[in-house]
Amino acid sequence: MLKKSESIKIGLISTLLVLAILCAVVFSKKSSQYNKKNDSRVLSTWDIDMTPREKDIASWDSYIKKEDAMYIFKDGMIFKWDYKSTDYRPACDDPACDHLTDECPARFSTSKYDRVTYYNDHWIFVQNSGNQSYYLGYCDFDGSNRKLVLDISDDIQGAAPLIYIHCVGGKVYISYNSSVSIQKDSEWVSAERTCLMKYDVSLIGSGKEYSKKIFSCDNEDYVVHLLSVNENRFAVDVPETRKKGESYLDCIIYDQDDLSFTTVKNARDVMLLSDGRYVAKKPDGLMLVDGDKIIRLDEEGWGVSYVDNNRIYAINSFGRQLKSGDKNSIIPDGEVRAYDYNGNLLDSIYLPKNYSLTDGIAAFDGRYYMTSIDFKTRSYFYVYDTQNPDKGWKKINRGY
Repeated sequence: MLKKSESIKIGLISTLLVLAILCAVVFSKKSSQYNKKNDSRVLSTWDIDMTPREKDIASWDSYIKKEDAMYIFKDGMIFKWDYKSTDYRPACDDPACDHLTDECPARFSTSKYDRVTYYNDHWIFVQNSGNQSYYLGYCDFDGSNRKLVLDISDDIQGAAPLIYIHCVGGKVYISYNSSVSIQKDSEWVSAERTCLMKYDVSLIGSGKEYSKKIFSCDNEDYVVHLLSVNENRFAVDVPETRKKGESYLDCIIYDQDDLSFTTVKNARDVMLLSDGRYVAKKPDGLMLVDGDKIIRLDEEGWGVSYVDNNRIYAINSFGRQLKSGDKNSIIPDGEVRAYDYNGNLLDSIYLPKNYSLTDGIAAFDGRYYMTSIDFKTRSYFYVYDTQNPDKGWKKINRGY
């Protein structure tokens, strides 16, 4: 016969076992429910190695240097130029292809693909399937083997969204601006939504949380724009702080984790760098800010075309636009200047004489090229080989 103390002990142990089993059941249900909800959005596996690679190119994601060729994504088509040719053509090797239908691997119909960007020898895209259905996917470098991986329809709210992809530190960020209706004082009013989503695509299908809404803002009067994003922070503008007749306004740099922020007063743009640094267009010039240290890179009218881990590429497009509005002014030649992160000028290159005010720039490090697509006709771009500067600019015509 058991003693009273032993009976109590057995009873306690039994109770604890029952509680443990109940907890296990409850948590397993929560886990399975979460996985079921999560997995319902997963269409396939994500097989790209997302480990960040050191690039030999500093450019927009639509310009890629690969072996002895340059690839350019423009107007829904992957184009290829092999450095020796005098023209560039669709990156499709089928001589019978007319490049007009989705059967062409180099073609991404602009009515179907909201955004296409390059990352680690692949193209990452958002496919718009109509009826507010959006999917995140990728394909091989030549445009073949397209795969939809994640249904992101619930993440993109509102009408007519403008979608952007940012690949940073192995993560995929999707930002968008859209029109939404919000309730205010018992009435529905129109607003412009700005949203930033973060996807750790390496976790897709693992049962772990792979997506997070970093930021969302609805504004009735102004469109807030995402200016820049890196692994730890992101920057947006604050349009309502713009003074009448002024082109400058405030910008806010947020911490991704806790949304603590720093306000940058009187700036046109903010481009985030590593280690807490950033570059901003200010009334007194283009400024590199590193903590309490402020370095003036250039005068007013200069902006940042692109940054990488080593260099800041500045261009005087805005200054030329200001001059173009004054019929008595002489428009300065287009120029690009490369700086290191200490503000030292490394290189300066003048652009072609007929370089337009809206043309774009891409810079290739090492043996790098400065390239400029003609935005108006899309019919040519220029290449400048910095190892052969005496040859000047070479005009490459569109051969298709």
